[in-house]
Amino acid sequence: MKKFLWWGISLYFSISLQVAAFAQSNLSNISFNQPLKYRIDYIDPRFELTKEQFIQIGKEAAEIWQKETGKTYFIYDSQAELTINLVLDNQQATQNERKNSINELLKQQEEWKEKNKAILLFKQQIDQETSLLNKEKENLKCKFEQYQKDVSLFNQGNYGQFTQSSLNKRQAELSQLSLELQTKFSQHSNKIEMLNRQIKQINQQQNLLNQSIEQFNLSTTSGSKTFHKGLFSQNQIQIYGFTSFDDLRLTLAHEFGHALGLKHTDDPKSLMYPLLREQDIHNFKLTNSDLDLLATLYGSNDENH
Repeated sequence: MKKFLWWGISLYFSISLQVAAFAQSNLSNISFNQPLKYRIDYIDPRFELTKEQFIQIGKEAAEIWQKETGKTYFIYDSQAELTINLVLDNQQATQNERKNSINELLKQQEEWKEKNKAILLFKQQIDQETSLLNKEKENLKCKFEQYQKDVSLFNQGNYGQFTQSSLNKRQAELSQLSLELQTKFSQHSNKIEMLNRQIKQINQQQNLLNQSIEQFNLSTTSGSKTFHKGLFSQNQIQIYGFTSFDDLRLTLAHEFGHALGLKHTDDPKSLMYPLLREQDIHNFKLTNSDLDLLATLYGSNDENH
């Protein structure tokens, strides 16, 4: 009877995360007594973001400054001089390609898991069938042994319990049962071969997937770790990339801060920290560092906002 192949199942999927950096902008030298007006100017179509969506995100970014201060610092105006542009640069394009690669690898991983689950179920069925066949084989062996004892008694002249006809009938029945059991074992052996082929195939797929993941990890770790997501200069805010709407909202709010004339802080959880890393992008609130920075420039002009 054929033996099962042993196989190992393991996947290692590590994705290096890029640290997003805000470029230090040319600080605004505007001294305004009214909210700063801005407008959306250009959106690279490769971002697949509508102008209406970007306008809404811009309003939410402006609200970050308003919620903790109670003052309106920014207003959307289609005729404003301050423009916001969403520009896809090479690094963001590379990041998008990596994101697509991640999605493809995750898809392949899920397909692998489903195939592996089916193989494990098939192996369980074969294990159960193996147990039943072995029991049936042992039972038939006992019947043959008893038949041999009865034949021996008959040959010794003990005719009371047996006849030639009954022994011949039992022999025929046992031979038929033996043939049927051989057929079952042959079919069972074919199933084992099929299982082993599937195991070999899924192991090959696993190796290819692990190689793809390893290549992806190498390409990610060897790339630049710093990604300048946005820049304010003169009357323009340039946004170069984002990973989610929450990410875009916080990036734009950061550049709004530069438009107000604010510099960077050294608080990693603050909005005006130069790296987007430790901030709570899903439910962000201005930190004391941000408010102190704002008060330094506009504390004496609070009544104008």
